[in-house]
Order: sequence, then structure tokens, then C-alpha cells
Amino acid sequence: MSEFNQADYINQWSKQNMKSISGRYKKEFVDEFTEACKILGIKPSHVFKQAMTETIEKAKKKSEE
Repeated sequence: MSEFNQADYINQWSKQNMKSISGRYKKEFVDEFTEACKILGIKPSHVFKQAMTETIEKAKKKSEE
């Protein structure tokens, strides 16, 4: 029996359970966004997740109408 490898387990779990999305924007826009996040003390990923959650909730409300 092989030894448990935590890194392999995490990679396998991540492949099965996680997805990523991306977008391309002008450098100036991304730089301004990155700086705004630093000033506010938040991570860009937090902003993305918050916007995605709000969009999902809006869509749920709209589909219930």
C-alpha cells in the first residue's frame, strides 16, 4: 500500500470540486482595481465572490417572479 500524499490528495480534490473563471481587461483598469482593493484592505477574490453571490441571488429572485 502506498503512503498517503497530502499534496496529491489536495490536487485531486481541487480538480474534482473547484473551477476557475477569468477575464481580460485593460491594464489601467486592472491596476486601478488592484490598488482599490489594497486601499480597502480586501482581496480581489473576495470582490469576485461577492459579485457572483449577488448575481446568483438576483437571478433566483427574478426566476421566482
